[in-house]
Amino acid sequence: MHTIDDRKLTNDLRQQTVGEIVSSDYRNAEVFKRYDIDFCCGGDIPLTQACADKDADVNAVIRDLQQVSKLETASENYDQWNLDFLADYIVNEHHGYTKQVIPQLNAFAEKVAMVHGDRHPETRDIADIWSKMSGNMITHMQREELQLFPYIKKLVQAGDGEKPVTPPAFDSASGLITELENDHDDTGNGLAKLDRLSDRFTPPQDACNTYRALYASLQEFTAKTKEHIHLENNILFPKAIQLVKSDREEVPQ
Repeated sequence: MHTIDDRKLTNDLRQQTVGEIVSSDYRNAEVFKRYDIDFCCGGDIPLTQACADKDADVNAVIRDLQQVSKLETASENYDQWNLDFLADYIVNEHHGYTKQVIPQLNAFAEKVAMVHGDRHPETRDIADIWSKMSGNMITHMQREELQLFPYIKKLVQAGDGEKPVTPPAFDSASGLITELENDHDDTGNGLAKLDRLSDRFTPPQDACNTYRALYASLQEFTAKTKEHIHLENNILFPKAIQLVKSDREEVPQ
């Protein structure tokens, strides 16, 4: 028999977006991974719609989410962090990882495409998609580190009364965030193509060690990048927009 609190929690989950649910407790991401529900680029849709899109039983998903809430394992409360600290964490944890992994994956993808391309032509497509996507990610991270993140820190300092905010060197923070979110959509689409072409990163029987290393690394990269995008799309960017509004910067409708 469900208690009033159980029913309230169930209704609250139904009304929340996937991104909000993961923001409240990042352990919930594991539930969405199990049901192949996108919590990063597609995190702005309600749970009920996300389940319907994947033909997943929303009641089963909610039960799994409720089980997570009962666990005593620790979870990072990213949603409670100060934005300047969160921006630094993203740079150190996720940008650092991405910059380190990209050259290695470039070498793996090129070698596998060259050696196995005739027998497995999808490896050539994988190498091409990866090359374009990773190059765009480098430019994307530079824009965040050199433009948006320093401005977010200035807004935080202004809120703390430390010093006034000078206008950004770019047109507007809200406009830049929209462009960065579009970049995330492109990255998400690229990762989905890699997932599909590689048969969920499953190496064929005749795969060499480099081939297997490529797929294992791409699988890890995909998981890390989804967390990376989630932190920005569902936590950092929306809160930055609120800071921008409070600083009376004009926000396009």
